[in-house]
Amino acid sequence: MASVPVNIRPEIIHWALRQTQKEKLGDKLMDNIAKWLNGTKTPTFRQIEDFSKKANIPLGYFFLQTPPVEQIDLLEFRTINSVQMTNPSRNFIDTVHEMQTVQDWMISYRQDFGFEKLSVVGCMKNVQNIDSIARRIRSDLNLSSTWSKQSSDSRVAFKHIRSQLELCGVVVMVNGIVGQNTHRSLNTDEFRAFAMVNQWAPLIFINAADSAGARLFSLLHETVHIWLGENDLFNDRKYRLSGVSDTEVLCNAVTAELLIPRNIFLENWAMSDDDPYTKIREIAKEFRCGEVVVARRAYDARKIEKNTYNQIVQNAIENYNEQKQQKSAGGNYYYTKGARLDSCFVKALCESIRAGRTTYTEAYRLTNTSRKTFSEVVHCLGGIE
Repeated sequence: MASVPVNIRPEIIHWALRQTQKEKLGDKLMDNIAKWLNGTKTPTFRQIEDFSKKANIPLGYFFLQTPPVEQIDLLEFRTINSVQMTNPSRNFIDTVHEMQTVQDWMISYRQDFGFEKLSVVGCMKNVQNIDSIARRIRSDLNLSSTWSKQSSDSRVAFKHIRSQLELCGVVVMVNGIVGQNTHRSLNTDEFRAFAMVNQWAPLIFINAADSAGARLFSLLHETVHIWLGENDLFNDRKYRLSGVSDTEVLCNAVTAELLIPRNIFLENWAMSDDDPYTKIREIAKEFRCGEVVVARRAYDARKIEKNTYNQIVQNAIENYNEQKQQKSAGGNYYYTKGARLDSCFVKALCESIRAGRTTYTEAYRLTNTSRKTFSEVVHCLGGIE
């Protein structure tokens, strides 16, 4: 069957080309595609299979009569109307579908096992006061006003917030690739995080390809969205000062308040006679957050000019790009796998398996693991199997 010619409609080929970067297809395949479209050549099944794999498009889509319509509701909640989000990548689409599957399973599990709806979801709906929202989130997550100082760095701070969210029932998933495919990296220029609101199983996904400080900001940013009861697709790579919705302005302000309360920030700023760049660097270090957060605090308090703020944002992006190039593989494989998964989700899977509600095969599929990997991941998360 591999060499048998197949009839693929031109509109499907055009659609598939729009779904991927042409350089990933290679010159040979692109040359064949050009001939298919001008009618001088007919594709074989093997060639379409190759096209499917390189474009990360399900093989069955190529045999449809019309291009598939993939409904991605999250696109309506994007922070910035960027080109990437107008034509989302397969990596983003597949990640959203995977997280929807996880969320659907968790909703069904909690409903079947008699869980109540989570009180934190939408508890601040229609509230516009920054301090009120921040106080409620601090209370629900058991955070002091200077909680971040108790962490050694932003990574530890992230883990603390994540664990507190899990106690509240919020599912937090983290990954920098699609599933376990290391050849399909998630692009921070396309999206940094997203939140899918549901009263039984709200889910936050964090793009692990981002910097540690940015991941912490994104986690708290999406937390605010959960408390407001609004979905979100956070794709603002440059921390824009304008061009975002009122909701995004509110969420950014609350996130900054959670990281560095305004009154404490002003006290710290006044204590130093250093130049603004040094002040921002030192305050960011003290509060275990990114310099951009402090810079935004300073800009809103009229302590720095717009050009200074923009320069700090640009510096942060350049530093991230340099660190990304220098980053090397390593570390404990099973710990890394476990860090991608929400511990409450894995515990729920284990309980469901014991109750005979879920098979191991389904658990492996939901967690992108194998028999051995799943057992090791469970062990790394505290021996909960």
